[in-house]
Amino acid sequence: MNWKITQNRELKSQQEIKVSQLLKEMAEYSYATYAEAFENHFNLLIKDIPKTNNYSADLLYKVTQRNLKSVEIWKMTVDGEFKHKMFTLDYVGNG
Repeated sequence: MNWKITQNRELKSQQEIKVSQLLKEMAEYSYATYAEAFENHFNLLIKDIPKTNNYSADLLYKVTQRNLKSVEIWKMTVDGEFKHKMFTLDYVGNG
């Protein structure tokens, strides 16, 4: 696994579970070794997660970079405000 995932909040919706599955897959198979590359890849792949209650996953989840080797995944409100920190991912290399 290239990225270590820390779940910061209990998953409550089907969409949150799908985002978690996407992150687990990315953590194992992503070519990204830096936060910026991970963010770009996430933003591309999240568009494939189906809408729930008329809200697209790509609008409700946002990657923020903590540093060059660490990112946080935040759930946003419909107004675009930060709501909950869902996950933290740290690059650990091939392990």
